[in-house]
Amino acid sequence: MSRSRAPWLYRFVSDRSAQAEPVGVILVLGLVIVSTTAVLMFGSAAIGDIQSQSEIDRAENGMTLLDSRLSTVALGDSESQRVELPTTSGGYTVDPDAGTIRIVHRNYNGANDTELVSNTSLGAIVYRQGDQSIAYQAGGVWKASGSGSAQMVSPPEFHYREGTLTFPLVRVQGSGSATGQAAVTARSSGQGNQLYPSNKTYPDDTEYTNPVENGTVEVIIESEYATGWGSYFEERTDGNVSYPAPNTVAVELVSIGTLGTFQMPPETQGLTVRGMDSGHSLEDFSFTIRPQDTESSSFSNLDWSLYAEQGQQQFEIHVGGNGANSCGEDVALAIYYSDDGGDTHHGWYSDTYLQTECGEVNGKPADGDEIWVDVDLTPSSGTAPMDFQKVKNDMTHFNSGSKTLASDARFEEHSPDPNVTYSGGDTEDLALITRHYFAQMGPGFDLVVADGNNAGIGESGSSGYIYYDGSGKVVTYLHVTEHNVTARVD
Repeated sequence: MSRSRAPWLYRFVSDRSAQAEPVGVILVLGLVIVSTTAVLMFGSAAIGDIQSQSEIDRAENGMTLLDSRLSTVALGDSESQRVELPTTSGGYTVDPDAGTIRIVHRNYNGANDTELVSNTSLGAIVYRQGDQSIAYQAGGVWKASGSGSAQMVSPPEFHYREGTLTFPLVRVQGSGSATGQAAVTARSSGQGNQLYPSNKTYPDDTEYTNPVENGTVEVIIESEYATGWGSYFEERTDGNVSYPAPNTVAVELVSIGTLGTFQMPPETQGLTVRGMDSGHSLEDFSFTIRPQDTESSSFSNLDWSLYAEQGQQQFEIHVGGNGANSCGEDVALAIYYSDDGGDTHHGWYSDTYLQTECGEVNGKPADGDEIWVDVDLTPSSGTAPMDFQKVKNDMTHFNSGSKTLASDARFEEHSPDPNVTYSGGDTEDLALITRHYFAQMGPGFDLVVADGNNAGIGESGSSGYIYYDGSGKVVTYLHVTEHNVTARVD
């Protein structure tokens, strides 16, 4: 007796189920292989990136330590230092030719430039891994990537604040290189060389002395890390930063003179005005003049001026008059300006604005012996009208030459009403007059003291206040020294 056969549909499903087991195993094994390969590929890359970044971080920490140690060598606090650099890949090298620096004093005499520091190598100790690098250069640590950008890790020995630049220029010399873990040994040859101020001289034979009174000082650095230097200059210093060429950065510092409260300089010396903004940037200018002693008779022949001259321009502020030897006496004020060497001039005059004053000074009683004159050249509008007239005979310094009053005197560059032309007998506010001529003489000039007719002004007891808007990029004192460090990597 034969068994009945299973239906054909059952037999079909049964055969497919039997084949599914080995196919499923193969699919699972394939997925495992693919997943493992992907993990190995991408995981290895991620691990490599992490290891690479870890090495960069370790090199950065090592360079920061190197910076602190080498600064003691460069500045003379230690004869030598040895620093271990804790990396296992990448390479270190001493590159004495990495980067250069120039320091230029532009318009040092009002017209010409000179190099205070000629094109000089900075040198560097450099760590490189792939397209990334970290360097110790000029007392700072810098990091650069393959994109060409750089950033500061720790600041250089360059400090500029409140008009004073202190720059101990650290120059790296030496040789040697190493891969992976390395060590740097550094030595210094001495305390450094004073570059400014010093007994060196400008081309006109004046010495490198402070304060710096003319022109601008520009520091120009060529370096692979120029953008990092530029960011430091922009964030940490007061200066005009530019990038004149690839891998080059420059910071310009404008010299400035007297600003704020001042003691009146002695005769033939003067106040320096530097770095004024264009237009009416003078905000306040006033001073008090006193006689050499407290006797009121010392003002009997008051004949005293501040004057400035550059090229064909002549400018003088004169305070004077006879008989100003008692309290409350009128004192004449005259302002003179010429832009053609004195052939013609603008003249402004008042004999009622200023008066002698008496009172208690330094605890002494107001017994009539203490006398002075307060001169405010930027008073409130409408409080000090000045007459347009010849004033050549009233000057102390520019007291000779043509007596011709200009017929085309206009303040078109700096006047609220540029269409006004002044002629004899016209009046104008003193503050506008002073600010206009300061703008004409600016952005820099010297106001020199002239004391005529034995007037006997006691400049040491006289003082004043001057303030004007400036560029904010100012330098009055330079302290630049050169420090050579010899380093070896092994």
